[in-house]
Order: sequence, then structure tokens, then C-alpha cells
Amino acid sequence: MKRRGRPGAAPAAAGGRARRRRGGPGATIAAAGVAAVATAAGPATAQWSTTEVQYQGGSALRDHPVSPTGFQHILTFQHASGWSRGENFFFVDMSCCEGAGIANRDIYGEWYTYLSAVAFSEGAIRSVGPIGGVNWGAQAKVLKFTPGVRLAMNLPGFAFANIDYTFVVDRSAGLEGGGAPKTGNSHIVDFNWALPFDVGGASFSLEGHGEWQSGRDVETGERAPYWVLLQPQLRWDVGKSVSGSEGRIFVGTEFHVWLNKYGAEDADEVIPQMLAVFRF
Repeated sequence: MKRRGRPGAAPAAAGGRARRRRGGPGATIAAAGVAAVATAAGPATAQWSTTEVQYQGGSALRDHPVSPTGFQHILTFQHASGWSRGENFFFVDMSCCEGAGIANRDIYGEWYTYLSAVAFSEGAIRSVGPIGGVNWGAQAKVLKFTPGVRLAMNLPGFAFANIDYTFVVDRSAGLEGGGAPKTGNSHIVDFNWALPFDVGGASFSLEGHGEWQSGRDVETGERAPYWVLLQPQLRWDVGKSVSGSEGRIFVGTEFHVWLNKYGAEDADEVIPQMLAVFRF
């Protein structure tokens, strides 16, 4: 369940992180509880693996310099897997749209590994342990490392629910290297989840992530404010309803809300997106 948005060359910000860690070991977000985990994840001792290809498309409700001015297309490949002591998660986004230059035409990916250092057999906390990842963007020449810690929760009805804290270390190329402005180090707190439910025999899932990133200094001399990125998805298991093939084909919507996008003050982006998912 990914983070969506891409690091771009926004004035006071750029650089960073933005995308859905949707679940899995997604530390940011975005991500990411991974939607795939919603049906694939089992007990802590089980081994599982799931892979998805996703398409999302939509237009921002309001134009501004760091937002697409037309219809945005995003193709995502993502994978999540787990073993008795942890989880892995990665995704790669390929985005294309009208307007806003390379900030919205890019290849961007994130990878995370979580190690369950301490597990609990009962209670609201399932496990606690270190999480670490890498954020990379091709056009903006972004490279960030994200060491941190995860609190994996046991919440009634949820396939998974995680609270992740990561410290973001910026090792991007910066303006001198022809990329987006480099920023100082920062902090991210992310909540990622998946909540499956049934209505009238049809299967749905509400999943995604929400993150807060602290303010940070930018190499241009400015101070980028905090940002908030929310990417909830509502999925319908259309394969189960139409052909009886459960857990393979999903359609739905993602409501993308990004306040202070890229750390650009008052650059608030809202994009309702249609969603189609094929799971291997």
C-alpha cells in the first residue's frame, strides 16, 4: 500500500520522499502497508509472498506549480514477502502526466526490510523491531536512507497495522549534480494498514498509509515546512465477485491528499484516482 507522489524539483523542497508505502514493511509508506499483505499475510511464523501490478489515474482538483496540470498516469510494480522474523517490501513507480516537468515524469522506487526483534503472543502489540530502507528517484536524482523502528499492532479486523518511525538521511545528488535540491536530514512517522471487510457477499479492503515528515533545511537556503501525505485506497475484489477467482483482480479508488507537497508551503494537492490491480 504505497506512498504516492514523487520527489521532484519543487522550489523549497524537493527531494524526498513521497510515495505510498502501502503496507508491508513500508516505512514511510509510502510506501507502505502493502495492500498485498491484506490477504496474503498470515501468522508470524508463516512464510508468504505476493506481487502486484497497479494502475492509477486521476487529475488534481487544484493546479499549482508542483502539481500535475492534467491527467496523471501511474504504473506501479510492488512486492511484499515475509518470514518468521520479518518482512520485505519494495515498489517501483513509473509516472507520466501533463505539466509540471520532470517532477511528475519519473521512475521512483523504495525498498524496506523489517526485522521482528521482539514478538508478543497477545495484546495490542504484535512485534517491535528495526526497519530500514532506501528511496531512489531517477529524474530528480534522489537517494535517501531511512533507518528506524516499527511497532506492529494487533488491531481487531485488520490484516496489518503498523506505526513506523524513520530518520531520513539525504544522500541525493542535489542541484550541483543536476537533480532536485538536496535537503537536510528529517523525521517521518507513518501509519500503514489494511482492513478487509465483506458486504453482501462481496469482498472489499480499506488500506493505505498516512505520514508526517518534519521540516528540513534546503540547499537553496530555504526552510521547507513539514508535510502530511495521505493515500487511503478502497478496493473491491472484482475477480471474486465476477468469476470466483479470489484475490487476483481488484478495482477501486485511491484518494491522494498531500499537504505542503515536497515541503513547498501551501502547495496542497488533492487527487481522486481510479485504481486497477492485478495480483500474482
